[in-house]
Amino acid sequence: MKNEDARRAATLADVAERAGVSAKTVSRVVNEHPSVRDTTRERVKAVIAETGFQLNLAARSLAASQSYLIGTFVADTASLYYSELARGAARACRALGYHLVTEEFDQRNPVAADHYERTLRQTRCDGMILPPPLCDDLALLDALERDGVRYVRISPMLDPDRSVAVFAHDADGVSQLARHLWEKGHRRFGVINGPSNFASSATRRDALIAAVCALGGSASDVTASKMLWDGTFPATGYRTAAQLLKDAPDISAIFTFNDELALGVLGYAHENGLRVPKDLAVAGFDDSDASSFAWPSLTTVSQPIVDMAVRAVQALVRDSPHARRRIECPVRLVIRASTGGE
Repeated sequence: MKNEDARRAATLADVAERAGVSAKTVSRVVNEHPSVRDTTRERVKAVIAETGFQLNLAARSLAASQSYLIGTFVADTASLYYSELARGAARACRALGYHLVTEEFDQRNPVAADHYERTLRQTRCDGMILPPPLCDDLALLDALERDGVRYVRISPMLDPDRSVAVFAHDADGVSQLARHLWEKGHRRFGVINGPSNFASSATRRDALIAAVCALGGSASDVTASKMLWDGTFPATGYRTAAQLLKDAPDISAIFTFNDELALGVLGYAHENGLRVPKDLAVAGFDDSDASSFAWPSLTTVSQPIVDMAVRAVQALVRDSPHARRRIECPVRLVIRASTGGE
């Protein structure tokens, strides 16, 4: 190969010639089209890796009348949940030949439809991933449908069959946690709820109450508190735990909507002489990286946030435009030292 050829970026035609297939087949492999045989797919992918071929997104978009962009919103507060969703969506987009576009929104005062009109609408995304609480913004859903933009919702509360929706089995994980705490001897429980416009807030609270009743307790054995927002989730967990334990000092176990709230509860316990888990057991939800490094390490329900985003992107790319289905993702209980585990 001449020096000028060596410097020239590989084209789709180059890949097709070296792999012994048509350019159309290469395009199908890049776009993860299911009609390509596995042996052919692997051969084409090997040539792509050898040549360093990169598809020209602009030319591809013009040829297909698509943008190959998928949009999503992330909250303007530091939150594991939104960062993990964005990470999973970006990973899936790369694998499928798409790009992810993110736009920040004000979690405490979201006007999503107007925000969409001013920002993401101009990018002409082929699809949108809508996390809570935007998944339940009916004005936003109407706007997307008027524009013909497909969307997948993560854990919607309202009209869940309106679109493809991705859910985690929150109640299963919370039921497992309740049984674990009950077996550790706990009979008075506190719950720090999440945002009221998240469907999972009520789901997790109600699942704990139902599980405690099934184990032989009663609903009055569970004291639920709304978040007393204090700027960040850990600070909010600290502040809410102080009020919760003041109102119900006989609570021996606190379950929080997410791990970040639970970290604040741990901080409150340490500063106020409460031994964890001897005086107070603490458990969260999500299984964030911080949960295993907290002191003591945090018992939590692990939900597959990254996988939920991956499956949302796959549904946007592969499902029928009129698909209406629920995608269910399993969760698991991770027992650590904060509730008396290893």
